Amino acid sequence: MAFLHLVRNRAPVLKRSRVAAAALLGFILTGCGSGESDLPPDQRLQRELGLEPSDRVHEVRLLGGIEGAVDPAEVVVLQGDYLQFVTADSWVHELLFEVDSLAGPALSFMEGLDQLASPPMVSRGSRFVLSFVDAPPGRYPFHVEGGGPVRRGVIVVEPLPER
Repeated sequence: MAFLHLVRNRAPVLKRSRVAAAALLGFILTGCGSGESDLPPDQRLQRELGLEPSDRVHEVRLLGGIEGAVDPAEVVVLQGDYLQFVTADSWVHELLFEVDSLAGPALSFMEGLDQLASPPMVSRGSRFVLSFVDAPPGRYPFHVEGGGPVRRGVIVVEPLPER
């Protein structure tokens, strides 16, 4: 079984009505597929989480073992994008945001989601999906524990381009 977990923003003014449906969704699902592409969401995310084909979903792969990795170690997302962490092996992985390194608005945003850490991802293909709808621009450093040495990465949230 693969674990799929989505964190959604609980901001008072929500971008989409489906975001208002739940602040935090956890699903235990069978299968392990994830698309090769980081954009748009694969059919599973569309079906299980109600994402639209126009939603942008970036992907970060988590690898354990002696030469474990976060791939890519830095990912740039726009406000409103989604980011999925996917385990690429059978090691246990846990994602933890680095509270001391988060700027005030970023820390408040992550605390508001009540997700400064992921649940343990225990099987190949487990996913942890974050929504950056209404996220403040900035750097969101994190590290991954389990399955070998600690691995580090950063999410950079950029504002939407002005039209």
